[in-house]
Amino acid sequence: YSFLQQRMTGAKVYWGDAPRNAHHWMVIPHALFDHRQRLMVQTLREHGLSEGQIQRWTRFEEYYRADIVKDKAWPRKVGDTLVRTEGFALEVLGEASLCDHCGAEVPNGTTVRYHLRTGQISCPACMAGRAGQQATD
Repeated sequence: YSFLQQRMTGAKVYWGDAPRNAHHWMVIPHALFDHRQRLMVQTLREHGLSEGQIQRWTRFEEYYRADIVKDKAWPRKVGDTLVRTEGFALEVLGEASLCDHCGAEVPNGTTVRYHLRTGQISCPACMAGRAGQQATD
């Protein structure tokens, strides 16, 4: 909720993408957005917020509905440029991590294969074993 915190207070606490790009790949129907909003209202009431505060909060969320709700994934854009989000690329890790497939430790400086949209990485052993598999894995 740091995105909404920044929008409400002006504090520089959110470093992610705007909602349209942050949620571009998620298929989120109106029913799911509404359900999440009902859960939020229930939680805000449980924490003692006034109805006015709850209405203010939901107005902030509702403002972004058009950027989040969709029946299929949208292309990701940076400015006017479409960014490829399917497929894989190679990257040298700047920090140690764990392989998303086998769970093995992957040391700093290792070349890994990562999915452009999900960010899942494959260690060298899994890269060799998964080389022929499709980008939808």
